[in-house]
Formats: sequence, structure tokens, C-alpha cells
Amino acid sequence: MKRFTGLLLINLLVLAAVPVWAQETYLSGNIGFGIRSDSKLTGASGKFDNDPAFVVNGAVGFKLQHNFRVEGEIGYHLNSADRTTSGQDFNFSMLSLMGNAYVDIPTQSPLVPYLGIGLGFGIAGASEDVFDTSDSDLVGAVQLMAGLGYDISPKATLTFGYRYFTTTDPDFALAGPGFFETEYKSHDFLFGARFRF
Repeated sequence: MKRFTGLLLINLLVLAAVPVWAQETYLSGNIGFGIRSDSKLTGASGKFDNDPAFVVNGAVGFKLQHNFRVEGEIGYHLNSADRTTSGQDFNFSMLSLMGNAYVDIPTQSPLVPYLGIGLGFGIAGASEDVFDTSDSDLVGAVQLMAGLGYDISPKATLTFGYRYFTTTDPDFALAGPGFFETEYKSHDFLFGARFRF
């Protein structure tokens, strides 16, 4: 817990200091889906057969010199899953708070590719339907981003991007499997927009 609190404080301090060097500020939002492969259980039998996740996020960011951007982002993942050994239905959620850094690759056109990395933490949630129980866990999170922006005006950009989002393994205690640990990894495909001011 101390490690996650320290990471959050570092992210907040960096983001608080960034506006001094910012050339412009922006708001962004994305919506799309995540592909989660089957995830193993530790401490219980079987695995989870994950359905695609609904993914949405929003951010406040700052453009710096040399085509760099930094931002603070809040995101949400939600998907259902079946436990292979019992057929129980589960729901998994992830509320994430991330500090992201990007580099935009300049071109001689409105199309601007980008690469990015994010660090932060998430609140992982799990629930099952048969016994109506739920649990949550605080986890560390990392994401890698790549995508393409299209400038439709000097103040607005449409985006399409891929993100690999992963966390440390969350622990849950639910009726059925009992106490278990599982993986959380998602390949996200997102459509969005960025508005500068």
C-alpha cells in the first residue's frame, strides 16, 4: 500500500509542476473495447474465460516542447467471464488512475502517429452472480500506447489507438472459488478525440 501511495504522490507532483512548462492544455476522451485472454487462477481450480471488455477513459493533458505530452487519466474497464470448472458467471471491473507520457511523431500531413507509456494504479473489482458476493483490491498498473491522430482543426484531433493495459495480480475472496489470485491483462482498441485550448 505504501508503494502505491508513493507512486500516486509522485504522479500528482509531476502533473502539478508541468503547467509551468506547458505550451498548451488539452482534454481527451476515448471509448472502445478490450480483449482479455483467458486468465489463470492461483489458489483455486480452473480459469476465467473472459468476454470482451467495455473501455472508457478521459484525461487532462499538457503539450510540452519537442512534441512531448503528459497527462493525468482516469479509466474504466468492465467485462464478464465464466469460470471454466463451474460455469459460474463473474464480472470484473478496473478503475484506473494513470500518469501518461507521449511523444508525437511529426509528419508533413494532418496524420500524427504517437507512442506512449503510463504508470499508476487501479482498483480491481470482482463479483459473482450465484451467491451475490463481491470484492476489490488495489493494484499497480502499467500501460503502453500507440496510435494515430488526425488533426481536423488547429484545436481538435480525432484519434485511434491501441493500448496494452496490465496490472499486478489482484486478490479476491468470493463465494465459489473462495480466496484466489488472477491475472489482469487487456488489449484495448479505442476511438477518441483531443481538444486543445
